[in-house]
Amino acid sequence: MYCSTPECQRADWPKHKTVCQTEKGSKWYDRHRFCRDGSKHHGKLELITWPSRKEETGWGHCFEDESADLKKKYEQEYGSNDAKFFKHWPQGYRWTCCGTDGGMSWGCDHHGTGPSPCTCDFCKMGRPLPDSIYNDGSASRMGLNLSRGPDPRSGNRLAGAFAAMGREMFGMET
Repeated sequence: MYCSTPECQRADWPKHKTVCQTEKGSKWYDRHRFCRDGSKHHGKLELITWPSRKEETGWGHCFEDESADLKKKYEQEYGSNDAKFFKHWPQGYRWTCCGTDGGMSWGCDHHGTGPSPCTCDFCKMGRPLPDSIYNDGSASRMGLNLSRGPDPRSGNRLAGAFAAMGREMFGMET
């Protein structure tokens, strides 16, 4: 993430960290892109500032009656610094590439819009997302034009069969 000049790093680490990272065009959320399943988010990590009637959430994707306090905390305690606030409240953010909230780090289910194959069960099975998932209406997906899939690069008969079996076994939609 930073330049490889040891002299710069040793001379003044705090300055090096901010200046060199900014010069490379890095974003504060780049360090959060990698997922546990090996995939990587390619979108932006943005703060959820709109309400969701379905989830009864408000600013910061918290309960409506707590959103004013959370916003005040973001502004006053964290100085409106997204990097610091994300450490405190990751579920208040969403990835624009897949619509998952920032607290969910399993994978980027972009369904074919990303630079690498989608790793979700449905793309592995070669199926588009069912209506119940695609039309979810959650705050983290609101306003995004997300793909329904399937990602043609992800189809895998064996992995798809295991995904279908696992989903059936746990009573999940297939």
